[in-house]
Amino acid sequence: MKNKRFEFEIPFIGYDYGKEHGWNYDTIIGKYGNPIVGIKIKNTVEQYSADPEEYLKYHTVLNQIVKTIGENRIIQKIDIFSKKIYKEKEIPKEFLQKKYIEHFNGRLYKTIDTILLFTDVVIDSKKKKNSYSFSERKYKDLRDRCSKIFLLLKQYDFNPKYMFEKDFERYLSGVLTMQLGDRIKYDNIKSSNEYLNIGNQFVKFISLVDVENIELPSEIETYTELGGNGAAKETAVDNFTFINELEDYNTILYNQVISIPQQAQRQRELDRKKRRHEGAASSSPSNGIIAEEIEALLTNIAIDGQFIVDAHFSIGFATSSLESMETNQSIIESKLFTKGIIVSRSAYNQLELFRSALPGNAVELKGYDLFTTTSEAALCFFFKESYPIDEESNFYLRFSDRQGVPLKIDTADLPMKTGRINNRNKFVLGPSGSGKSFLMNNIVEQYLTYNYDVVIVDTGDSYSSTCAYYGGKYIQYTEEKPITMNPFHIEEKEFNIEKIEFLSNLIFLIWRGAEANINNTEKSILDNLLMSYYHQFFKGGTRWYENKNNTELEHYLRKYNYTEKDLERELENGFEESKTLYDILGVTYDDTTEVIKQKGRKLIMLHHPDHNIDNPNYDKEKYLKIQEAYRILTDEKERKIYNETELILKVSNTPRIKPKNREEWETEYRKMLIKKIEHYETQLNVTELSFNSFYEYCEKSLPIFLEGKHKIKEEEFNKRTFFRVLADFYKGGRYEKTLNESSNNNLFSEKFIVFEIDNVKDNPKLFPIVTLIIMDTFIQKMRLRSDRRKALIIEEAWKAIANKLMGGYILYLYKTVRKFWGEAIVVTQELDDIIGNTLVKDAIINNSDTFVLLDQTKFKDNFDRIAALLSLNQIEQNKIFTINNLDNKFGRSRFKEFYLKRGSKGEVYGNEVSIYQYLTYTTEKPQKSALQYYVKELGDYNKALSLFVKDAERLRDGIDNLYPIVNLYKKPINDEVIQYYWNLKKKYKGKNIFKIIEEKMEDENLNFEQLIKNEQYETV
Repeated sequence: MKNKRFEFEIPFIGYDYGKEHGWNYDTIIGKYGNPIVGIKIKNTVEQYSADPEEYLKYHTVLNQIVKTIGENRIIQKIDIFSKKIYKEKEIPKEFLQKKYIEHFNGRLYKTIDTILLFTDVVIDSKKKKNSYSFSERKYKDLRDRCSKIFLLLKQYDFNPKYMFEKDFERYLSGVLTMQLGDRIKYDNIKSSNEYLNIGNQFVKFISLVDVENIELPSEIETYTELGGNGAAKETAVDNFTFINELEDYNTILYNQVISIPQQAQRQRELDRKKRRHEGAASSSPSNGIIAEEIEALLTNIAIDGQFIVDAHFSIGFATSSLESMETNQSIIESKLFTKGIIVSRSAYNQLELFRSALPGNAVELKGYDLFTTTSEAALCFFFKESYPIDEESNFYLRFSDRQGVPLKIDTADLPMKTGRINNRNKFVLGPSGSGKSFLMNNIVEQYLTYNYDVVIVDTGDSYSSTCAYYGGKYIQYTEEKPITMNPFHIEEKEFNIEKIEFLSNLIFLIWRGAEANINNTEKSILDNLLMSYYHQFFKGGTRWYENKNNTELEHYLRKYNYTEKDLERELENGFEESKTLYDILGVTYDDTTEVIKQKGRKLIMLHHPDHNIDNPNYDKEKYLKIQEAYRILTDEKERKIYNETELILKVSNTPRIKPKNREEWETEYRKMLIKKIEHYETQLNVTELSFNSFYEYCEKSLPIFLEGKHKIKEEEFNKRTFFRVLADFYKGGRYEKTLNESSNNNLFSEKFIVFEIDNVKDNPKLFPIVTLIIMDTFIQKMRLRSDRRKALIIEEAWKAIANKLMGGYILYLYKTVRKFWGEAIVVTQELDDIIGNTLVKDAIINNSDTFVLLDQTKFKDNFDRIAALLSLNQIEQNKIFTINNLDNKFGRSRFKEFYLKRGSKGEVYGNEVSIYQYLTYTTEKPQKSALQYYVKELGDYNKALSLFVKDAERLRDGIDNLYPIVNLYKKPINDEVIQYYWNLKKKYKGKNIFKIIEEKMEDENLNFEQLIKNEQYETV
């Protein structure tokens, strides 16, 4: 039988252009004269969002749309599933980022386009044929209602966009060719009872309901619960999410149509129909069932205010082969069957179903493709999911979505701007092997493409390659080359409260240890020492005091244990006489200690209170001065200090005439203040900044302070232990280089610094000091590098630094870093670390608005504890337990997924990178070692990576077999090595080639290169 040929009739007669009326949209006019308004939207439920409330909210909005559009209107929703080829337009110049884009360019990925179309019902029930009576009133009413719907969609974040002619043409062309893309190629359409042929494509439409034998579930929800994946409870997915899971197709259309008849008329018709079936119930039980169903329908309408609607749902898909079409048909029917939906077996009207799927052409649907139900039930069949899209921001990181294409994700600025988070701090949790360090390497690499300063504290050599790639500073402690720096060496602009606080804590840490508590006296003394030390360096010799008022000079002298009253009293006494301690005892400067003791004892006995009980002129103050003079001058060390300090000042003072008025008094008082300051500046000069010079400064200034007017007791500040313990870091001490060498003092301006502290973390003396210096490095960057973003990343090292002193620093940092365009990130792998540590809970978790969790399967049995600590509700937990559990590995390189929670909600992304990035990020020692041989040989990291990948391709046996060869050869391989390798594989088939090579090298005492030259093999 010959096929009938006819021209495909386009069911539209033209456009009504909005620009001619002042509308911000165009309408397309159907062949019956019915106007059609189109709105493009994005389904608000993101795939795998797992939140039932999102589906319910979408359903509610749809219900409002039904009620807004009103009677005698048709709502058509079309979801178009198509495939695109990923192509990034902007290729980065930076090498690794360029390789990242090249890795994904050309990859197929799925997209979903969703459009809503609104028009008038065109069926005239009286004439039983399609007809339409146009009126301006109905047209305006349609437009007005669509405007309200547009605002509703905008309110609920559907990102609505009105459709214009170009949009209608795009989607009409896409459906007509079943190819939604930029290059549309029209072809002939061949229709049969089973399917359509559009060009070389096989197209099948499946109608979800057979009207002659309606087989639908008795109840339907707005979503389906997806079991498995280790989730504690079921995970919410769309009722038709299986459409996303189909792979072998070109395009899929899901056509969803609701036609809203006149309600009063339709209710009367249903009531009459119910009575007819009730009358026939005695002869046929099925009539009674139908009558009951109609009764239930009418009851729901009356109680809930629902609409009666005529609904249609069909899935159309295009494939490249008949076999693929039949496979997809089988999968779809099977999936629908599990939901209680048995599809129509009499869908011989393929061309009619195809035409009704054209945007705006739902009016062509015949009665046998529509079924009557309530609006609430019909809307449960609407598809509600979408794929995630790029976030619009100037700052973003790239991770892959669940299907394997890059997404732009803003982890900082956009969520701060929208109020999703209040700080940029992050907490990263994942068991060993879950890919924490690999993910952090990816994040750091992307951070460094922006204006970031990154400081990392690590204990596993995880960042050495990334650091080498960026030319960063990699600081690793070894006995041969210890971490050395000079934290005392600063510029004047760095001299601030935080610096004094840091150095004060550093000194106390060396002196008393990490677990000790500093008292107020010790803190005050150390702060004063540091303030005066730096003052002497920055201001010494500048006569800075000449421009200062007396109050400021008094404040300065407090550093030497003087109060205002002390100074006034000393001035008052100075007008009468300027006595030294030698004068008080009646001895000379040259007298020996024995002579001083003899004369002093006599004076003490003479002026002792017991011997002057009856003396009305007894001077107790004089007795106390004699005692003090005796104590100081009979102690050789104290006498030496006195001679070098106080004596010089006393000798220079000569008896003066007492001032007559306040003005003269102020003049003399100021002279005394300046003379004292000049004296201290001369005696306590600082010419360089280092721990050594600070130690020497303390030797001179600390006794002055402690033995000053207000003597500090030994139990308040133990001077003896202070100098003894600090001596370890002074000249000749065990750690003399640690705080005195300036080799690492350029850290302030370094963009990328890694502190590898694995070798020092068990040293109770050095480790707290090193970590304190690291914290200071970052805090100074944080405060002074105001034009740059900052990130401090503490890997597993945080456990070692979680002591009392460092706890305070971490808490301060987590609370403050936000104000300085920065973030702190802590990475850990142990469950007990976050549950049993107060520091983590109080400082880190409570001040982190972003959590990153990797595969949590290991913690499954105890996850409720983690969930409570991190405020993870059941929905977020369900998302977490989909990590690495989807069937989404096909066509992708190795990757691991992670959960990123910003604020109260999170999403799951993939950490998939190029082979070049994999080689840079890997923490596997053999892989890192092999690459280093290439870097050493070529002297350029990028060239080394390129050659390494190229050699893996030349080897033709996978990159995993390249590592051991390179590590044996200890330099880049060549053709001889490759030939040798394949000859061995041929000769020792099925055996461990690398073990054989090692044994040969050991037996013959040769290196790999010599071994190759000494053996002759046939060329493969």
